[in-house]
Amino acid sequence: MISMIRRSQTYISVLLFTFVFIFCWKTTNLDITKIELSKWGQSGFVSIIWNSAVLIFSLSIAVNSWLYMRGHKRLKHRRKFYILFAFLPMVLAVVGLFDAFSHPYIHSVAAGLYFFVYPLTIFLFAHFNRKNMQYLQWTTHITLAVLMAIAPISFMLLFKGKAIAETVHTLLVIIYNVMIARHEH
Repeated sequence: MISMIRRSQTYISVLLFTFVFIFCWKTTNLDITKIELSKWGQSGFVSIIWNSAVLIFSLSIAVNSWLYMRGHKRLKHRRKFYILFAFLPMVLAVVGLFDAFSHPYIHSVAAGLYFFVYPLTIFLFAHFNRKNMQYLQWTTHITLAVLMAIAPISFMLLFKGKAIAETVHTLLVIIYNVMIARHEH
């Protein structure tokens, strides 16, 4: 029952986030190669929808990570990873609560922490629990963590804005969360 709830909330959150992303992109008609996604959270009706989706997505990540780790009985450093995987969605929630234009410092620090520490946490989680994970599961964790760190930086070099890099990072986060939601212990 818990795995069905975890999968359902993850899929609903991903679908909601995807629909909101497309809605904001089409409604604002902004060129995502030249902006940051936080531009959608600046003001008006679109900002309410965008920031709400970020908050829901962060809650979904927290629940999904907690339930995933709860199912693994032999994890090393369980308490540390519970803390990290709870802290990172809270940081993402701060990104959704404090827009980049009214609170640039808070938003930028939270976004930076989320974008750089989330892949590092996944990497460390896989590294320290290598013997407690199936090989395919371990390699997928490592691969996604490395891609989450490298791919967005590569796209930041290619485009003026950060929206493409942020979108790539978000897609990798979605893939990771769907993967752990589908995992049976």
